[in-house]
Amino acid sequence: MDNIRTVVERAALAQPEKTYLHFRDVEVTYRDFDNTINRAANAFLTLGIRKGDRVALLLPNSPEFLYTWLGLNKIGASMVPINVAFKGREVEYILNHSEAKMLVADADHLAVMVQIKARCPSLQKVLGWENTYGGEVLSLGELVTSSAPEVEPVEIHADDEASILYTSGTTGHPKGCVEPHSYYIVAGTVYSRQLRLGPKDRVLTPLPLFHMNPQVLSTMGTLMAGGSLILVDRFHPSIWWDEIRSKQATVFHYLGVIPAVLMGLPERPNDRDHPARTGLGAGVSAGIHARFEERFGVKLIEVFGMTETGLNFCCSMEGERKVGTQCFGEPFAEYEARVADDAGADVPVGEMGELLLRGADPANRKLGFMKEYYKEAQATEDAWRGGWFHTGDIVRRDEDGYYYFVDRKKDIVRRSGENISSSEVEAIIRSHPRVLDVAVIPVPDPIRMQEVKACIVLKPGESPQTVPPENIISWCEERLAYFKVPRYVEYRASFPRTPTEKVQKAVLRNERADLTAGCYDRTTGRWKRE
Repeated sequence: MDNIRTVVERAALAQPEKTYLHFRDVEVTYRDFDNTINRAANAFLTLGIRKGDRVALLLPNSPEFLYTWLGLNKIGASMVPINVAFKGREVEYILNHSEAKMLVADADHLAVMVQIKARCPSLQKVLGWENTYGGEVLSLGELVTSSAPEVEPVEIHADDEASILYTSGTTGHPKGCVEPHSYYIVAGTVYSRQLRLGPKDRVLTPLPLFHMNPQVLSTMGTLMAGGSLILVDRFHPSIWWDEIRSKQATVFHYLGVIPAVLMGLPERPNDRDHPARTGLGAGVSAGIHARFEERFGVKLIEVFGMTETGLNFCCSMEGERKVGTQCFGEPFAEYEARVADDAGADVPVGEMGELLLRGADPANRKLGFMKEYYKEAQATEDAWRGGWFHTGDIVRRDEDGYYYFVDRKKDIVRRSGENISSSEVEAIIRSHPRVLDVAVIPVPDPIRMQEVKACIVLKPGESPQTVPPENIISWCEERLAYFKVPRYVEYRASFPRTPTEKVQKAVLRNERADLTAGCYDRTTGRWKRE
C-alpha cells in the first residue's frame, strides 16, 4: 500500500504545472507544492527531527500547515495538530501527553507557547514560520527557504505513524488517536472514488486543518485524484458563494451549521449560479436539507466518519439518498457495520443500537482505522471489544441497508462539529471557589445541533447574586476554548442522584420540554423566562 509521501510525489510528477493549492490570492502548482514540502522536510532534518519523532502544529488554515504536515510525513515523522482555539492549559496537556519534540506555531500563539515551554520537558524548540517573534523562537520559514528542494528517500510503511489526532472523550482529557499512513490512504481512496473526483475538480474546505476531515478527505482526496484544493481560513457566510464562483469550486465541505446559516441569507437571483455540484458533510438539519438543494441547486451528501475510524459511510451520489432523514447511507466496501445492543447482540432492523465497525479484509480488520489510543491501552481494548470498533453512536438501519443517525451514546456535547467533553467543562467550573457541584448536558439547537448547558449548585451561603452567571462564563472563557464555554447556565439547589451518588444526567436531559427555560443565555445576556 502507498504511504503519504508516495501519493504527494506521484501527483507532482503527473501534473507538475497544474495548480494544486488555492489560498486567498495564492496559487501553488503541484511542482512547487512538492518542492516546498521537500524543503520543509529537509529543514526538520537539519533541526534533528527523524523518523518516529513527533512535532506539534498550532497553525490556522494556511499553506504553511500543509507544508509542515507533509514535510514531516516525507521523512517518516509524525504531526500532532492542535486546535488553535485551545488555551495554554489545553495545549500544554497535548504537548506533554504526545511527547512532541518541537512545536510550530503562528504569531498569535508564539508568546504563550514560549511561556509554557518550561512545563513541557519533551519540547526542545518552538518554531514560527515568520521571523517576527525572535528570542527563543526559531524561524522555520527562513530554514525552509534555504533548504534543498529534494529530500533523500526514507523507508516508510503503511502501518507507520503519520499523526496523533486528539479527539474529545468522556474522561476529561482528549484521547490521542495514533493514525498510520494507511488511515489517510484508505480514507482518501474511498472519498475520491465516491465523489468521482477527477483532475478538473476543485474541492473547497472551510474546515480547520487540525481536524481529520480536511486532512484525509479534502487534501488526500484531491492529491489522489489529481484535482485542486481550495483552502479558506474559515467559513464566511456573506462571501461563501462568491468564493465558490471565483475559485470555480465543484465540491465543498460543510458541517450542519453551514447549510443552516446559508439558508438564513437573503435570497438572490443568482443563488443557483455557481459551479458546485456537491456539498459533502454531516449533520444538516432535516428541515432544511431538501429546501437547501432546491434553492441552491446542489446535492448535500451526508457521510459518517470518526477520528478513530476514518470515512466509513456515504449516501449515494446517484441513487436514493432519503433526504431530510439524517440518513448517511451504506458502508463503503472496505468496511463492515452492525447495529448492536449493550450486550453486543444485533438488534432487529429498524431498532436503535450502537454502531459497530470493522474492516472488511479478514487479514486486517483494522485497516483504515487508528492504531490505538496513545497511552490508553484499556480504552483501546474497550473500543475494540469483540473484534468490532464501538463508535458510541446510536443509529438504526432500515430494510434497504441504509443507516440513520439517532443520538450519541458518549457523554459529549456536539456543537457545530466539535466534540466537547462534559467532564472537562465540569472540571473547570467545579474548580471555581464558590461552586459546589456542576453537571454539563447538551441542549438541542437548530443552528449548532447542540449547545452546552451548565447546571450549577453553589456552595452554602452563595447565590446567583453573589456568583452571577457572567462570573461563571468569564471563568470558563479564561480556561477553555471558546466553543466549550457554556451558552446556558442554570442554578439548582441539588441534583437527582443514583444510589451511588452519581448525578442522573438522563433526568436532567428529560425533565422538561424546553431545557433552556429559566436559564441565563450567554448570547443574549439575559435570563430566559420559564
